[in-house]
Amino acid sequence: MKFAVIDLSSTGVSTVIAEGEKATGIFSSVYKDRTNIAVADYFDGRSISKRGIEKIIDALITARSTCKAMGVEECYCISTAGLRNIDNIAEVAERIRMRTGIVINYLDGPTEAYCDFVSNRKYAAYDKVILIDIGGGSVELCDLANDRKDEMICLDFGPIKLRNKYVTDIYPTEDQAKHIKKYVRKKSDESKLAGKSKFTTAVLVGTISTAIYAVYREYCEMEKLGTEFDYSKFKQFTKWLMNSSDRTRLIMKVAPEKIHVLPVATLVLKELLRRFKPDNVVVSDCGVKEGYMTLVATGEEKGVPINLDGGAPTAETVAQTVAPSKPKARAKSKKA
Repeated sequence: MKFAVIDLSSTGVSTVIAEGEKATGIFSSVYKDRTNIAVADYFDGRSISKRGIEKIIDALITARSTCKAMGVEECYCISTAGLRNIDNIAEVAERIRMRTGIVINYLDGPTEAYCDFVSNRKYAAYDKVILIDIGGGSVELCDLANDRKDEMICLDFGPIKLRNKYVTDIYPTEDQAKHIKKYVRKKSDESKLAGKSKFTTAVLVGTISTAIYAVYREYCEMEKLGTEFDYSKFKQFTKWLMNSSDRTRLIMKVAPEKIHVLPVATLVLKELLRRFKPDNVVVSDCGVKEGYMTLVATGEEKGVPINLDGGAPTAETVAQTVAPSKPKARAKSKKA
C-alpha cells in the first residue's frame, strides 16, 4: 500500500510518500517534497498572521492533491513544536479544518523524539549514538541504546524562539551569540544532558540540521579543508558564519529557505557537539515523518487520517484528536 505523512512545521510543509506493508510498518520512500514557508516572516512573536495562515493552507491543499494523484491510500498530517508554541494555534487549526477538512495530529516533545528514534534505528550499528534533531521550535535528543519514550529529551527552545528572544537581525552579533550559547548551556545542564564520555557518534536529523551540514560542507570545500567532519573545523565554520561578508552568498547558494534560522541553529548545534564531543557525525535522511508513519501504521500511535477526496472529517474523527495546548514547564529531566 501507499502511505503518506504531511508535516506542518515552522519552516514549511513537507510530504513523504512511501510503499510497504501496513502490518509490519516497514516502508520505502518513493516521493519526497517540500514547500518552504518562512513562518517567522508571518509571526509577530505570538501569533501567525492571516496571510501566513493562507500560505499554509495553500501548501496543504497542494500536498493533499499530490498524495491523491499518486494513489496514496492512507495519509496523515502532523505538526510539532514549531506550531505548538504559538498563541493562536487553535485559530490556525480551525481555519485549516474548515477550508481543507484536514485535521492536524499534534505530536508532543517525547513523541517527536520517539519518531526520530524509530526511523533511525539502523544507526544503532554505530557505537554510543545520540540523535540530534534541531527543529524550529524545539530540540529533540535521544540515546539509540534506550528505547524508552519517557526518557527521551525535548528541549523547549529552537532557533526561531532564540532568534526572537536575542537577535535583532538575521545574524547574531557577537554579544547576542554569547547570550544564545549561555542559554543553550543552561538549558542543557537543567535537562541533565550527558557529557563527552557518553556518546561517540552523533546522528543529525531534520531539515535544519541537514541544511547546516550542507552549508558547512560547501564552506570546507571553499576553504579546501577536506570533506571529513571535524569539530575544530565546525567551530571555525561557526565563527565564519557569524562574521564573514560571504556568508549570505553561501547560504543562498546551498539553503536559501533556511537563512532565517540557520545562523542561530548553527550556534545551537555547535554547543551540543561541544558538550557531547562525538568522534563521528552522520546526517540522516529520515526523521519524524518516517517514524510517525511506522508508528501509526502499526497502531502504536493513533491519528486522524486525511480524506483525500476533500470532504470534511466527521465529528467522531475530529473528537479523536487532542486539542493543542501551550507546553507546561518541563519537569526534572532524566539523563539522555
